Amino acid sequence: MNKFFNKNYFLISVVSTVILFLSFNYIVQKINFNLGIDFTSNKTFTLSNGTKRVIDEIDEPIKINFVYSRNLSKNIPIIQNYANQVQGLLNRYSDLASGKIELSFIEPEPYSDDEDYVNRYGIQGFPIDQEGSKIYFGMIASNTTDDIEVVSFFDPSKAATLEKQLTDIVYKLNRSKKPMIGFLSWVDTAPPMMPNNQLGQGEYTILEELSYFYDFEFLDTDVESFENIDLLFVYHPSDITDKTEYAIEQFILEGGETVIFLDPFFEKNDHSNKTSDLTNILKTLNINYNSNVILDGAQATRLQTQQNISDNTSLQTILKLNWPEVRGQFINQSEEIGNGLSLIRLVSAGGLAPLNEESEISYIPLISSSEVTMDLPMREVHDPIKLINNFQPTGITYDFGVKLSGKTSSSFNDFEFIREDHIDSSVKDINVVLFSDADFIRNAFWARIQKFLDTNVIEATSDNGTLVTNVLDSMTGYDEFIDLRNKEAPFRPFVVVQKLQAEAEQKYLGQEQELQAQLDETLVKIQNLSGGRDAESVNLTDKQLMELADFQLEVERKRQQLREVRRNLSKNIDRLANQINILNTFLIPILLILLMFIIPRQLGIKKRKSRA
Repeated sequence: MNKFFNKNYFLISVVSTVILFLSFNYIVQKINFNLGIDFTSNKTFTLSNGTKRVIDEIDEPIKINFVYSRNLSKNIPIIQNYANQVQGLLNRYSDLASGKIELSFIEPEPYSDDEDYVNRYGIQGFPIDQEGSKIYFGMIASNTTDDIEVVSFFDPSKAATLEKQLTDIVYKLNRSKKPMIGFLSWVDTAPPMMPNNQLGQGEYTILEELSYFYDFEFLDTDVESFENIDLLFVYHPSDITDKTEYAIEQFILEGGETVIFLDPFFEKNDHSNKTSDLTNILKTLNINYNSNVILDGAQATRLQTQQNISDNTSLQTILKLNWPEVRGQFINQSEEIGNGLSLIRLVSAGGLAPLNEESEISYIPLISSSEVTMDLPMREVHDPIKLINNFQPTGITYDFGVKLSGKTSSSFNDFEFIREDHIDSSVKDINVVLFSDADFIRNAFWARIQKFLDTNVIEATSDNGTLVTNVLDSMTGYDEFIDLRNKEAPFRPFVVVQKLQAEAEQKYLGQEQELQAQLDETLVKIQNLSGGRDAESVNLTDKQLMELADFQLEVERKRQQLREVRRNLSKNIDRLANQINILNTFLIPILLILLMFIIPRQLGIKKRKSRA
């Protein structure tokens, strides 16, 4: 009887658990519960301190109209679910604002006054049938001074950045004065002018993004002092005069917030002077700057080749040793600037280190190399295959970005054009962030720009843009924004997969190059034997024919080995992916089943003990 009861109990437990699990998922998908429970690693659904601060600092009322065609989107779950998320978040903003956010809802009917109203403000309908019906899913926000911010259409693929998007809008409508950034650049960062007299897509979308939160004053590179700016942005000072370098140093010693981007080799094609340096300022900052390019074997970028591949043993990826992809432990997560970042792409960066260990300046690394490094002049870095073959790591770790603070003295005390109000020692603690690469803020290395309903949509491919905004937020007093921006970082790499790829590709690359070298050598020998004639008309000796046959057999063996390497790589990655999928699919049901057994059993034991 007990055995029969136990079997039935097990079957009922399993069936009940599955039914409860499926029912719970169905209810959660259909009903917008706002329970405030968030199990995501980067707290995607928890309002950040930055958002709470922005809402708390609202001075004048803000009006928000949430525009959504609820009835028309009933059969489009992806829109319906995201709309519930948007509405739930807007409700939380309104509740926290205590009356300072007036939230209303508009559901435009076809050919109605509401439809005309939202079209007038740029809300774009998404056509769903041939009759002209359109789904509207956007937002119109305004303040008391008639400033207007519009979301023409909420993109469901950007759900992870929804809070950032909404908070940015509230922040822009509320903040009357933005911090002023003095932008001192030796590079033309303006977008190109198109034949139709409209601006095209430039390489510096990051500046456009920053302009929502900061005012920019573009400075003359021959400047001798800085006034009325909150932060100095020094970008690739490739042809800097002594007077300008002196002005920058004096601004730093006065306590001015400063961000500097140097580069040993600036890879923008239309900029002639590739190298930038600040020799005297680096002495003031106690920085030893290696102006060679740093190669990083453990963090090299893997690039897909563009050649036509006729054989699956041909080279498909190549390691770009001078383009480090900084990840994990090499990003300083203990600093608020680096907290939450997971991938920074750099391009031919130099190396930073302290100049004098006894200096009073606090030196804090932000992003760093591994120990598998080598430094070379840029003229020796152009051939990636040669770099791999000649790569000999030195074991030295370099920093690519550092934060500097503390007391220091001027390196310009003997300067010919010293000012009357010259500062020979820092008035207060300096606050400088220094990078050894300037290319990494260009679009190609952190973002893809796409059109969505006539609007530019930024798809971040790395955390480069977030790193720059984190630096500016931290230095201008809005460090609580950092937690908010870090929610959008989607880069959580599978370290095991990457290790498998790196090991297999390095082995694959070495074998490929060895094979190619032997092929080239043989072709040269055949050409020498032929005296310039076609190889088919050459009479080879028996010994030469045997050597050629042996080599051809060796070629076939190597090709087979290369195919095996690729097959093993794919097998290992597929096996790992299957294990992860199985774990994700069955872990929760298994835990629930175990709980269904453990809890009743424990309760039964307690009851028996209490009776005894």
